[in-house]
Amino acid sequence: MGDKLMEEIQQGRNEIESQGRQIVLRVKEKGSFESGSAKLRDSFIPIMDKIRGAIESINGIFAVSGHTDDIPISTLRFRSNWELSSARSVSVAHELLKTGSMDPAKFTIVGHGETRPLVENDSTENRSINRRVEIVINQGENADKILSGEEALPEDQGLTDDL
Repeated sequence: MGDKLMEEIQQGRNEIESQGRQIVLRVKEKGSFESGSAKLRDSFIPIMDKIRGAIESINGIFAVSGHTDDIPISTLRFRSNWELSSARSVSVAHELLKTGSMDPAKFTIVGHGETRPLVENDSTENRSINRRVEIVINQGENADKILSGEEALPEDQGLTDDL
């Protein structure tokens, strides 16, 4: 998977993190969404195509989780950061599922708003880091055991420290 997304990782658009049998693919805000919008930019669709190509053959359970910074939003469309982060998650999931190559029954959508920052929201740069959508893939034959924590997730050999 990592080799299929190397260009996007090197350009700072995506990050991949492997934690046992869990893979976290972080879609950074950089280039993906306009500020305050949940519509993927047209220029980002080819990157989503690459992400789909990299993950569609992985057997697992997918959670698409949206995150924002701590600056409150209140617009006609979004009353809160929770709504914005949820809507962004839905946009990413729809894009992943549009070809029919992935099973929607294996997806959940989550909006965390500003509640799970990666770094402190104390600068413009850090706020940018916190604005993201994560595709969390829990791998394994028995998803219930994985989701309950009873069973660990497998290592992904395609992920290296270089990513």
